[in-house]
Amino acid sequence: MKRYNKVLKSRHAKGKIMLVWDETDVLAVLEVLPEVERDGIWHQYVAEKDGIQLKVTIYQYDGDVRFELTNLGDGQSLFTMRLIDCEGVHRTFENDNEYLDFAPSKCFGSRYDGEQSIPFGIRIRVNPSINISVYG
Repeated sequence: MKRYNKVLKSRHAKGKIMLVWDETDVLAVLEVLPEVERDGIWHQYVAEKDGIQLKVTIYQYDGDVRFELTNLGDGQSLFTMRLIDCEGVHRTFENDNEYLDFAPSKCFGSRYDGEQSIPFGIRIRVNPSINISVYG
């Protein structure tokens, strides 16, 4: 059985393949319910911990993902990044930590299947503290 309950296989009108992700994995790792655009175009997750806000916006049809870290004390942006044509999101467990791995564009020779590990990209977590890292 596939790791993901919901593997998106539809194609965008321009022929682009949509992002492969499991909304429950994102919910489990970020521990917040998303705000969902009325037509489901984007899902925005906002997690706050220790004066830091992590905002992750997933545009599932385009495969774009935006990451924002903000210092809540002064409202200053700490980090902003956008992945364009992200092929998939994978929930990872490693050394008692739980992460979401986001694959960059063209990381795979073929369509991401939702099961194999992602060799490089962006990794985020909220426990024990909010963290964004580039790995590879």
